[in-house]
Formats: sequence, C-alpha cells, structure tokens
Amino acid sequence: MAGDFGIGAQVHLRDASPTDPSPWPFEPGGIIVRSGGSALAGVWGRAGGGRMWWVQFDEPQSNAQGDGPFATAQVHEKYLELAPTVDGA
Repeated sequence: MAGDFGIGAQVHLRDASPTDPSPWPFEPGGIIVRSGGSALAGVWGRAGGGRMWWVQFDEPQSNAQGDGPFATAQVHEKYLELAPTVDGA
C-alpha cells in the first residue's frame, strides 16, 4: 500500500505490470533514502498518479537502457514492493 512506503523502508524493484516493465530489469533491492520530487504531494500526469522515492540499491545497478551503474535512483512508487520482514532472534 502507498502508506507503507517511507524513508528507511526496504524495497525490491519490480515490473508494475506485464505491459509496464520496470526501468531496472534486474529487480534490485534497496532502501528508500528520501522522497523524490513531488513525492509528498503526489505526481499526476499521463502516467497516472503516484509518488517518487530515492532508492539506494544494495549493489550498483544498470537501467534498461544500459546506463549505469547507479548507486541510487529516483523510482516511481508503482515499481516498488516492500521487502518481506525478517523475524529477528
């Protein structure tokens, strides 16, 4: 859910749908380090609504165009999935 994302959240990047592939094809993991652009107000346009977040990748990543590697990137929330929680002992 949109309300679950925030600074410090562990995430995985994934395709939004079969027709809307992620710009990060290797489905990297990372952590949200700050809001991006108009994240708090929401972003509306031809692509629809949503928020943007800056993600610091677990390992530097190249995007779908082959650019990179990047340590961080601004990512639309529709491509983010919260990482499963790990029970600590």
